[in-house]
Amino acid sequence: MTSTATASFVLDKWEPQATDEAAGTEFARVAIAKTFTGAVEGTSTVEMLTASNGTSRAYVAFERLAVSVDGRKGAFVLHHTADDSGLTLKILAGSGSGELTGISGTAEIGPDHSFTLTYEL
Repeated sequence: MTSTATASFVLDKWEPQATDEAAGTEFARVAIAKTFTGAVEGTSTVEMLTASNGTSRAYVAFERLAVSVDGRKGAFVLHHTADDSGLTLKILAGSGSGELTGISGTAEIGPDHSFTLTYEL
């Protein structure tokens, strides 16, 4: 059965570091930390790689969440991919632990740091 958990989050850390620039495109690495409140409660750390230039930007990231989801405590990893066409967040298969072992699904980030997790356990 598919369930939906909604939450909000705040950014506790956003530390970009430029790593390379060539032919007008810059690569950067960003370390991020978040705190979630709501049906998803806990923290996460994110490792993000970005590429940007005057006409487009894209990123890939892995986010490790140590949270409770609808009261179930555990952890899992979200795989982010984003470019000018949109953002995709998928739970990395096999990454769930604790009471979240076996979790699968997707997530969405909305305006004002809203977070919606659509999942199966």
